[in-house]
Amino acid sequence: MVRMELVRWEDDHFGYMLRWASDPRMTVYVGNGMPWTPDYVAERHEQALRHWEDHGFGLHVVVEDGVVIGLAQMLDGDLGEIEIGYWIDPAHWGRGVATRVAVELRDKALAIADRVVAGTDARNHASGRVLEKAGLTYFTSRYQGGRLQHCYALQRGMSDKGVLRYSAFTTDPAGGNPAGVVLDASDMTDAEMLAIAEKVGYSETAFVVPRVAERQFDVRYFSPKAEVPFCGHATIATSVALAERIGDGPLTFHTPAGEITIETSGGTASLTSVPTSTSPADPSLVSAALEALGYKEIGDGPVHVGFGGARHLLIPLKDREQLRELDYDFDALRDLMLAHDLTTVHLFWRESEGLVHARDPFPVGGVVEDAATGAAAAAFGGYLRDLEGPQRFVISQGEDMGRPSRLEVDATREDRRVVVTGAAVPIP
Repeated sequence: MVRMELVRWEDDHFGYMLRWASDPRMTVYVGNGMPWTPDYVAERHEQALRHWEDHGFGLHVVVEDGVVIGLAQMLDGDLGEIEIGYWIDPAHWGRGVATRVAVELRDKALAIADRVVAGTDARNHASGRVLEKAGLTYFTSRYQGGRLQHCYALQRGMSDKGVLRYSAFTTDPAGGNPAGVVLDASDMTDAEMLAIAEKVGYSETAFVVPRVAERQFDVRYFSPKAEVPFCGHATIATSVALAERIGDGPLTFHTPAGEITIETSGGTASLTSVPTSTSPADPSLVSAALEALGYKEIGDGPVHVGFGGARHLLIPLKDREQLRELDYDFDALRDLMLAHDLTTVHLFWRESEGLVHARDPFPVGGVVEDAATGAAAAAFGGYLRDLEGPQRFVISQGEDMGRPSRLEVDATREDRRVVVTGAAVPIP
């Protein structure tokens, strides 16, 4: 049996970091993306030694049968959480070593903290799969050092909270937009719901209270930061979760934004929004938004504020590349959105009449962007209907996050409501 252990980082381990720092894969995937010069390696080495002195944990070497084959790190974070990361010598890839290291780091972290988190470069799909094997769950994406990073987490004791995890607008748990679902929140206070949403870490968690009337429910939605009036992807996730337990058919959700009717069938749900509305956005809002987004020009078509249960700023982009290169000022956009009561900024590019590509920055919810945004899809459907007349189309979202999502939009009703359809699947 091959014996593997994590050994505390010491002075005589410096040479291993220096040697591996010459591998460009380490430069890309580990740290902040800076070139790993000898001076930078020396700085990281000194930081590792200090972290052990200050916190009693930190950087380790991975030792297998007496041979050092990698690095494993635990860093202190906010709110009682520990961040983990690892680097395995490429000569030892493909043997399951990374998964064993991730599991051991997970256990060490949860022995001393409430939550373990990890981030991977969006291009490093193998690392994301390792974290999922170790029981961590994707919850958001963010930009760090100009790179898109996927974030994973595991909360100690969350299984005792009755929180289900579903990914909406996808049939693949690795795609779509994750949502937490609590199917009976009858005895929960607002503070408890917010605390659970914060611990789950998804852009939204839905809290359900059954009504006396059959297949009718009160539903509230919380981001990690605050309650929101309506959330489309959490509605799809909750509807599928309920249908799996009480059977397919109609559901009625009474939400802070109004009554939402849903039809469920075979792992999919179609929500009918509240009546939508759109109006041209104030020029000063548009100017400030474009500055925060870093756009000097956009595509043809008016910029509107649309409503479909929540308010969204709808901005057309000039091509797919402009959408792909999204990288914005998180704080500036968040503050602007809070000042104008905006839930997301819906950036879109129309490939054809039937296919739209979109991204939705969501800094007011504490996350960089949504992988799928049902409420914005409803508002956008109302926008296109107002400009061009009734129509049906598909929104492809989440592609640039590595979490592709499909939202089917039907904006043909005469009562200004929009139907948004998608699948949902449990996250293992």
